[in-house]
Amino acid sequence: MFAQCIPFDDHVRGRIGGNPPKLIEEQIPDDYRFYATLVHPEKEDVMLSIIIHKNFDTLLEKNIYPSIEVRVIEHKYSEIGSNTDKSILDLGMSSISDYSENQGNNFLFIKVLGEPRLIQPKSYYYKELENDDYSFFLQIEEEGYTDNMDYVFMYGALYLYRHNETGEVIAGFWQCS
Repeated sequence: MFAQCIPFDDHVRGRIGGNPPKLIEEQIPDDYRFYATLVHPEKEDVMLSIIIHKNFDTLLEKNIYPSIEVRVIEHKYSEIGSNTDKSILDLGMSSISDYSENQGNNFLFIKVLGEPRLIQPKSYYYKELENDDYSFFLQIEEEGYTDNMDYVFMYGALYLYRHNETGEVIAGFWQCS
């Protein structure tokens, strides 16, 4: 399954950028910022919100599980909050389309399940995840952003993994070119 980054539409539940959902505003630590909220591909009315460390050097230094400075919060759908202190102001805001079986345009944005499309196909990125019983779940590639968005992962990609028994979704690693 695939999803596209599309111009912002307040009738679409998934989005990247903007203020965090009201429901999770208070759960975001002071040193993190809201990145995106997307519909859980396998659970109805469940969202996955992603927050990232506000300091890029820390984000770059800690980009691989188990010490990755990206978190995933699972929650029910929630409207956009008003807390601009937890936003990435330069990111902009776009919507995330519904999932479809076709990739759509030429650029990959979100890919669910299957094999990840790795920027750097090095096993040290995912070896410990697999050893701890996690499997690839979803990737978000900045290549698929709409125009005028800031590349917080240096024109890279974020890879989410799901625990094979519990179903918990976590950030596994991120890569850049």
